[in-house]
Amino acid sequence: MSQSENAVDDGDILPRIEAMMEAMTRSDLKIAKLILKSPHEFVRASVKSVATDLGVSEPTVLRFCRTVGCEGFKDLKFRLIQELAHAQAVTDQRERAARPAPARAEPQAPLGADAAVADRLFDTIIDALGRTRETLNEKDLQVAALAIAKAARVVIYGIGGSSAALASEIHNRLFRLDVPAMVFTDGYAQRMSAAILSPGDVALFLSSTGRPRELQESMELAKHYKATCIAITDADSPLGRDADVCLHVGLSPSGVEEFQPNPMRFAQLFVIDRLAYAVAVSLGERAHQMLRRARGSVAWLHGIAPQQPIGD
Repeated sequence: MSQSENAVDDGDILPRIEAMMEAMTRSDLKIAKLILKSPHEFVRASVKSVATDLGVSEPTVLRFCRTVGCEGFKDLKFRLIQELAHAQAVTDQRERAARPAPARAEPQAPLGADAAVADRLFDTIIDALGRTRETLNEKDLQVAALAIAKAARVVIYGIGGSSAALASEIHNRLFRLDVPAMVFTDGYAQRMSAAILSPGDVALFLSSTGRPRELQESMELAKHYKATCIAITDADSPLGRDADVCLHVGLSPSGVEEFQPNPMRFAQLFVIDRLAYAVAVSLGERAHQMLRRARGSVAWLHGIAPQQPIGD
């Protein structure tokens, strides 16, 4: 199917129905008015209930679906719920934009040891986010995003505790944009996948320290086979220095206690979200359509959820 056909196929169904109403039969007009008046109720209805409520036959309802460009009743409902989910996301975005910024709360008096620990943890997280925002190179970010958007495939590597989990989060951000991505958190699988890469592929490495030997060896293989290597790690680490593009996230220099996970996890998540956003912008309309489809598929299961971004 061509790209132009996809654009028509994914077009909004409500405006289409409204534009066709003047040429509709009396029976089709009843169905159209019902959809336009109560689209949320219609997506929960069955062919039989619609036909009974409107006093038309079930074949009439099915013919209406084909008349407005859908393959059948289920296809019509799926297109509707995609459109409704997208409309809800747009409404939420406008409401957030119009909402005044919350005033910063006055510092509270100490509430005890637990509150002091919470404050220290919170402060280290904010510090990690702030430092990463200041050091993240926008040009490098855009180069990485464009390489991913154009890639024939993207392999994502992370090993160990948080890095493996965050590697999976990168995959979670990219697959819904229709980026052909795979995640590998096992050293053997990483080496094998790196060995079958080609020019035009991207290997994306995530590491807290940038020092695991398994990742360094996989990067050596990926570069040997001319894949573009991108790292989210400390730029001064072996992995960061060898990458074609390094999105710098450094370990917290101080203030992290024995029982506290390093707050750079939050900084890495920030970079992951910035990267995914930049990839979506690079993909343009393709990303918009894929996110609408993905959001619609979830809305089909649990309905329209206010304040849920279209990317989730």
